[in-house]
Formats: sequence, C-alpha cells, structure tokens
Amino acid sequence: MVGKRISMYFLFIMLMLSSATPTVAAEDGDGLSLADVGLRLVSMRNDTALDTNDDGQADAFRVVVVLNATAEMADVNMVLLASTGPRTIEQWVNTSIEGQENFSITIESWEVGQYSMTLQMYDPQSMSMLVNLDLGSYWFEPALSLPTLRLSLSAPAYLQTGDSCQVTRVFTDEVGFRYGMMGSRTFTGAPFQVYASDEILDCGDWPAGAYSLSESYQNGLGQTSEIELTFSIHNRPAPAFVLSTFGDGDETGTTCSVTLQPQSTTESLSSHQRVWEVIPNQVIGNVSSIDCSQWAPGIHKVVVTVTNGEEISTTRGLNIVRLPPLVSEENQTENTTVWPTRSLGSEVAQNQNGWYAIGGASLVVFLLTLLMTRKSKNGLEDEAGGETYPSPEEILLSDGLGYVPPVLTEPDAEGLPTFTDEEGIMWRRHDDGQVDWWDYQKLLWVRFE
Repeated sequence: MVGKRISMYFLFIMLMLSSATPTVAAEDGDGLSLADVGLRLVSMRNDTALDTNDDGQADAFRVVVVLNATAEMADVNMVLLASTGPRTIEQWVNTSIEGQENFSITIESWEVGQYSMTLQMYDPQSMSMLVNLDLGSYWFEPALSLPTLRLSLSAPAYLQTGDSCQVTRVFTDEVGFRYGMMGSRTFTGAPFQVYASDEILDCGDWPAGAYSLSESYQNGLGQTSEIELTFSIHNRPAPAFVLSTFGDGDETGTTCSVTLQPQSTTESLSSHQRVWEVIPNQVIGNVSSIDCSQWAPGIHKVVVTVTNGEEISTTRGLNIVRLPPLVSEENQTENTTVWPTRSLGSEVAQNQNGWYAIGGASLVVFLLTLLMTRKSKNGLEDEAGGETYPSPEEILLSDGLGYVPPVLTEPDAEGLPTFTDEEGIMWRRHDDGQVDWWDYQKLLWVRFE
C-alpha cells in the first residue's frame, strides 16, 4: 500500500516537471534548434502580474530565461514581443553566452487592453529562428503615463496690457520615452514663436486681443494629446488722476503743494512717467508732488502729463496763485520791494493821486463846457456878419491842451481779493480758483484761460 502511494507521488512529480519545461521548436523551414548553435534552455519563468505602481492592477510582464552554452561560447538574439492588435512592441537582447547565464526581459504596458506575449530566439549568423514560444495573453493597465498636455494661465481675472501674465506648459509621455518613440509638439495661437523648450510663456507684454492657444502631440505609437486655452487681454485705459492743491491763493513762503491723486485705489502712478510743465519756468523731476511754497507772487500755470508703460498718456493742468506777503516798510527786503502790491480794502491806505486826477479832469471838463458855451453865444451874435469862428475842439487844440484821456478809476473787484503784478495788471481770484484780469481799454474783467 505504501509502495503504491509512493509510486503515485513519483508519477505526479514527473508530470509537473514535464509541464514546467517549455516546448522548444523551430519554425518550419529554419531547420535549426538551440542545440545546433551550442545552447540549451535550462529553465524559464514568467512574471505575469507585476504591479510597478502599487495600484492593484497588473501593468508589466517579465520573462526570465536561463541558458547554458554546451560549447565554449555561443551567440543568440532573443526578443520578447507584446501585441495588443494595432500595436506591437519588441524588446531585444543580443548576447554571447559562456557557461550558464540568466536573462530577464520586461515589457511595460502602454495602453489598457489584452496583450499577447511571445518569446523568440535567433541565430545571429544566419538569423534563423531557433525558438518561438507563445507565452499566453494577459490584461494590463499601464503604469507609465500616456501623452499628456496641459496649459494653465496665471493672470488677473480681468487681464489688461502690462499686467503680470504667464502661461505654463506641462508635457509628459513616459510611454514614448520608455520605448524611444517620442513625437513632436505643435503650438499655435501665440503672437510670437514658441519652442518646445519654452515651459513658461510670459504674456505680460502681449498686445491686446483675444487669444486661443492650442497644442497637440503624437508619439511613435500613434498616441495623441491635445489641449486648448482661451483668454483675452484688454487695452489698459489712460492713467486716471486728479491734481490736488494746497496753499493756492496763499502768500509766498507759506506751505504750497500740487499732488497727483489716482482716481482708483488699485492704480499706482509711481511706475508711470510724469512730465511737469510750469510757467513761469520751474525745474521739476519725475515726481508725484511738487513744492510751490517759494514760487514768486503771481499766477503759475501747472501742466502734468502722465504716461503708462503702454505709452498711453493723460494730461491735466491748473493755475496756482501766490500772493505777496504782507510786510511792513521797515521789514521789506530787496525781493519784497519788487513784488506787486496787494489790495485788501481797509488794510491799504488810500492813494491821494487819484483825487488829484479826478480834480484835474473835472477842471478840464469845466473849461471845455465854458468854451462851448461862449462859442454858441458868439455864433448867434456874428451870424448876421457872416464871420466864421473855430470850433471848440480847434480852440482846445490850439491852446496846446491836446487829447484828454478818459478818467481812470479803480475797478470794482466785487469783494474778491486782488493784486497787481509787475506789469501793472490787476488780478482778482474767485473762490473756485479761477482768476480774472482788468482790461483798462474795455473797462471789464476778463477771465484768464
């Protein structure tokens, strides 16, 4: 009974060993085998469930072959073929064998599907097939990343010219890299040429417009990837600001400033070009605020042009009035003596020369009236005799009196502060900062533009 059981175990072991030994057969017509080239297949093992990324899915196949050289040295070419139907991958090992050596060939899956695995061996001299083994079919899901393209935009939600803007390009193809079948990338939609090595595109200096960026790729296995990114860049508006003044209409020497104030809290003028023009001339740099405390008395025209990085500019202007300081006669300096005088009503003494002018003009009018009266009377008396007499104007001119100019009187400032500049022109200033000058010929106030 025991001997019969031992015999059954021995028979089972022999059957297992025979099934583990691969069938080695040459294709019809080659007529060669491993023994003909001095080789013997010692053993072979298939690893059919390799999970290289530990995701629970088989993604690779490996075959381990042990060969023994019956001669001093033998050459052989081995290839492991993996086919999914439309695509086939070959992994070759060409080697010379001395004694006994182990060889491992691995195929990593490149797509999800059923793979048919075949091992072949060839004589490198005649390229005759020595071995053709069907290793079975297996389901694999790749661990290698397939061709992938990504485009991401880093920019404000409302993008304007000159804003910080970047387009990041991401590309991977582990399958193509693994099998030496990398393809080429095609990029379109940018205003400038883009190279494959450009991972980050700076779109901060792109012109305004609507952009549709597109990139495509195909590797040697026919695997493809496409991506598209659309966005718009809007024209940046002209700089928006107002001119803020302090000390307008105050005395020279007191605090005075003109400052640029942005109308938007999100806009900064510090990076813009600021060009000031002041009449009378003042030297001013690229600043946001100017000091006018020491400007001479008078009206100063201030104009500023602000230009942003896109060469878009805005110009603003105003008038600054600076008054002479009120100083006593004993405190006057060389500068104050040449400044125009100020009229502040009761603070300034009356000028007696005006009364003299009025009295002289009244006397001239009286004499002219008297002469005209006499002329009328003499004309009536001499009418019968036919004699002619000179006119009052001729009498006035013959007496050497000449032309009598109109009476010059002080203009009515209507309660507004006034001052007289170096050329003798009188000015008055309104509450809103506007100024008028007195036209002595037209006898009216003229707005200064």
